[in-house]
Amino acid sequence: MATLLYRLLFRIVGVTNLYREIVVKDRLHDIQPQIRNDLQRLLEDVNENNPFFAGKFTSFLRNHANSDHASFLQAYSKLPSFSKEDYAKAGQSVMAQDLAGVDIRRLELKFKGRPLNALLRLRRGDFLMPMATGGSSSLPLVVYMTKRYMFSMLFTFFKCWYRMGWRPGEKMMIFYPKNTYNIDDMVKFNPFSWLTGFRYHLFDKVDEVTVRRLVDDINRYKPKLLLVFPSPMNMIAHAIRKYNIPLKYHPPLINVSGETFFDCQRANIQSIFSRSKIEDSYGSVELGEIAHETQGGLEIFANAAYVETEPNEAGQPEMVVTRLGLSDFPFVRYRMRDIAHVEFQKNEAGEERYVITRIEGKDSNFILSENGERFYPSFFNQLVNDINAQVHDSILEIKVYERDQKSLEVQFIVNQDRDCERIRDLTRKLLAERMQSRMHIEIKFVDFIDHDYRRKYRVIERIGDVEFAGGIVGDADKIETVRTIESIAGR
Repeated sequence: MATLLYRLLFRIVGVTNLYREIVVKDRLHDIQPQIRNDLQRLLEDVNENNPFFAGKFTSFLRNHANSDHASFLQAYSKLPSFSKEDYAKAGQSVMAQDLAGVDIRRLELKFKGRPLNALLRLRRGDFLMPMATGGSSSLPLVVYMTKRYMFSMLFTFFKCWYRMGWRPGEKMMIFYPKNTYNIDDMVKFNPFSWLTGFRYHLFDKVDEVTVRRLVDDINRYKPKLLLVFPSPMNMIAHAIRKYNIPLKYHPPLINVSGETFFDCQRANIQSIFSRSKIEDSYGSVELGEIAHETQGGLEIFANAAYVETEPNEAGQPEMVVTRLGLSDFPFVRYRMRDIAHVEFQKNEAGEERYVITRIEGKDSNFILSENGERFYPSFFNQLVNDINAQVHDSILEIKVYERDQKSLEVQFIVNQDRDCERIRDLTRKLLAERMQSRMHIEIKFVDFIDHDYRRKYRVIERIGDVEFAGGIVGDADKIETVRTIESIAGR
């Protein structure tokens, strides 16, 4: 019944074909020629109809109109790339010509009155949906999404869940921090949730009370899919064990995304949710989800995004993403500031996979030793793995604070207190050997890591780090937090 309702809603709103295009379709053969065609169509459109990009690609399109796909993509990689700061400075001019001069406030999507009125407005498409990014610089980029953009982005999330085995109409529970992304607005739109199977469980902090309430909700509602960030999910598993909370139902599917997912976190979650399939996804506020876990890495949705890398100032591979098919608010060679490795692979059946093999997170997310060497999250993931191999997987979580290249504070959550001294000794020994640093190292063992979950959870945190999930536009508390952090950092 619920599946039929989804079909009806998609038909009423007019997004059935878009759902099939984004969610159901896959590219597993001849990926690069198809991407080349999509890129050419996108460049032709924005070169003609977008004030920000107008004329920027004229010579490229003329010179490579008849190039083979390999030559086209190689030349494409030499085009200028654009940062979030470029987009923020461009403002509304980055939108298609007929939208670049409209009154944003008049078209801003707000749900008022009866649900039927909202559905009719979604069908007409006479709206813009604002979404604010966070970002490591704390500079918010407000993206105005048209109907096609909004549903294209939404359906990239559906694609992740679809690949896991969830289908529209089956129960889903979303455990998200309050006041992040547009989650509070979505909850206000909740008259539809009982019909569509979505249930929201929002939180301020993760502690015993929060987890007991969540587990009670899971046991009663019995969702097929639980959607959550990795670090809160790990703390949920930790609290269930620590306080012996009765978990009577295991969601068949658990999708984590939005943060670095460490091996120790996955192992701990799986040990508690032993009958659940746990998979990771990758995306961003402005682009939606663009990759989902597969064998050998995270598979890029080749019908939605083209991902390249180019060296940043430190020689690390920085992701450059073009969001295919979106010309209303286009992202063309958009620098994500995320460090990752990307490659094409083929499986035994000859199917081609377009895979991110390793994601380090933001290019600011590293420890800088006094001799200038960078240590990214993968370094600490391996550190925990090596220590856990000697202490029966006792470490459940790690947090590393770096202070002015002079000292490190390493916090651990463990499930066996008797292993603390052994972990302390191994940590000091391995860090001294592998970092070759004279930084002072302080090691602490905690029950929960104190974290403002409106901010992205980073395993590595340096003074001045601030990355709110979903931006800071219009939020006085977030803005004040940014000012406090900047003052501490001496900016």
